[in-house]
Amino acid sequence: MDLLQGEVEAIPNRGLTRDTCERYGYQVAHLPGGGKAHLAPYKDASGRVVAQKVRKAGKEMFVAGDTQHGRLFGQHLLRADGGKMVVITEGELDALSASQALGNKWPVLSIPYGAPNARRDLAPHVQELERYDAVVISFDMDEAGRKAVDEVVTLFSPGKLRVVHLPEGMKDANDLVKANRQKDLADAIWGASAYTPDILNELSDELLAEASAEQDWGLPWPWRTLTLATYGIQRSALYTWGAGTGSGKTTLMKQLAMTTIRPDLGEDHSDIMPMPAPRPVATILYEEPVKRTLKTLAGMVMGQRIHVPGMGYDKGVAAQTMAELRPFLKSVSLKGARNWETVKSTIRFLTVSEGVRDFIIDPMTALTAGLENERTALDGIMSELAGLAEDLDVTIHLVFHLTTPDGVSHEDGGRVQEKHFRGSRAVAFWSHFLLGVERNKQDPDSPTVIRGLKDRLTGDAIGPLIALTYDRATGRMVEVPLPDADGSSNNAFKDETEHADL
Repeated sequence: MDLLQGEVEAIPNRGLTRDTCERYGYQVAHLPGGGKAHLAPYKDASGRVVAQKVRKAGKEMFVAGDTQHGRLFGQHLLRADGGKMVVITEGELDALSASQALGNKWPVLSIPYGAPNARRDLAPHVQELERYDAVVISFDMDEAGRKAVDEVVTLFSPGKLRVVHLPEGMKDANDLVKANRQKDLADAIWGASAYTPDILNELSDELLAEASAEQDWGLPWPWRTLTLATYGIQRSALYTWGAGTGSGKTTLMKQLAMTTIRPDLGEDHSDIMPMPAPRPVATILYEEPVKRTLKTLAGMVMGQRIHVPGMGYDKGVAAQTMAELRPFLKSVSLKGARNWETVKSTIRFLTVSEGVRDFIIDPMTALTAGLENERTALDGIMSELAGLAEDLDVTIHLVFHLTTPDGVSHEDGGRVQEKHFRGSRAVAFWSHFLLGVERNKQDPDSPTVIRGLKDRLTGDAIGPLIALTYDRATGRMVEVPLPDADGSSNNAFKDETEHADL
């Protein structure tokens, strides 16, 4: 498209004077049939206009002339030998505004295609911009603008970049000019600070006070021994469990869900922490229908195995118990839940909208089964899960099937090791806590042992942590003494829970 013709004039609704527009050759075209369009010229080194950004009413924009011009708006104003400062904005109107606030005495440029393309558009001109003592970035004060700053910083020499922070409530430079606050804009530009990435936290007085306070316990596990070993269930954490079939891991996860909803049904922790309030839990259990999950949890609350055929129980009490669980139990439908993007968005939704902060996914391998590159997919999923746990300040429990080990199988009581987690080293890398669930299912007296393999919090919860057995009367897992390496109890005392599963 050929270049359009317009006239230089003041733009009162933007707070811009004719002198400012004249400096850049910024024109207003009067369109046939009424209406106006702004013409932002892009000039080559000689000052010849090679392209125009045409801005019509309603933010409709297009480029006339050389669409591949590769220039910055206002770039013709740069001096060959550089100078003290050059300012770069996110849009042409912001460049005019910043120049006007600085008395039209300093070079102010704009990237041509917005924040998402800032790095690409600035890269060819870094050598010319580096001739200035300071490159001052004044992008919009929104997420896209902040992200763009993080992306362009590595283009420049260390210490070269300065970042403008506009007054609260002002999105961009033109907002200040329209509000007749040119002095505030000039002050913000001259007060631009050296770039500091958002990932670096300022050691504020508030942060120091929080860090110096005594460390709180986490939330209680169903079993006091496990709480003492791990200092409780932590927020912003990924707990990854590995187990062979028949180890009791599904029952363990259900009991964890049950005591999340009904903390009063866990063991007494009153000497080390107050009892938490009931809290909702989300379960994604791929290996059983929601109906069975609900039935098993209600039975755990009642202390009866109502999910087993032939067990007599009060149906009215069962129905009432399930009704009491319903507001707290968020069982995710398996329709579509095998897709990671669906699971991820569901976790975010339940956290923000439903107040859920405890999640259980069992087994995780269902999310990657059948994919062309299962290992690569799992690498990405684990990274995102760890990020979700920390960003949302939630606790996520993941259950993994294990690979077949050399020697004794996991189903025969073989020891769980990090390398046995199926799919990827990323599983161990991204997990905050890594836990093995061990049991010899051929021996009816064999307890389920929870073994700590990784503890990012303190490093203390490593090795055998607790032994549990299934109570066939209540449907719950109860603690028994940890066995020695030869399988015998390492506790001289026997109690009535030791063979509660017989």
